[in-house]
Amino acid sequence: MTNSPEAIMVEGDWQARAKQRTRRINTVVGALFAVGLVSGFFVGFFEDKNAGLVAANSIPPWLAVVSAVVFVVSVSYGSWKLMQVSDELERVVHTKTTVVAGNVMLIGYPSWFILWKGGIVPEPDALWLFAAGIFSSALAYAWYKYR
Repeated sequence: MTNSPEAIMVEGDWQARAKQRTRRINTVVGALFAVGLVSGFFVGFFEDKNAGLVAANSIPPWLAVVSAVVFVVSVSYGSWKLMQVSDELERVVHTKTTVVAGNVMLIGYPSWFILWKGGIVPEPDALWLFAAGIFSSALAYAWYKYR
């Protein structure tokens, strides 16, 4: 049955569609990477070298506004576009990883806050909570994708 011309055509058609979908996904991810790279370059270029990584007022206000707008637009549009070009399994995996990351931040902040109120840990820091969300999202993606 696999030697019939119809089976070969269908298999070839499936492979061509899979390659197109992979190309579309890579195009979206590449575009988002490029936007982030340019944004990061400008922040690094204009950052006050004496201020340090997490210091306030270390970049010009106009760059902060532009970077925030670019981030919100890129993440919003990129997520929407990736959902369009992904198949059902990828959508489920991405939805689960988003829930895991959200739960890490949702559970992490109140726990850290109450421990801070008790004088056990330092004041909650948004950078560490964001990093924990990104890290947990990457771990969850690997778990759901490759298990």
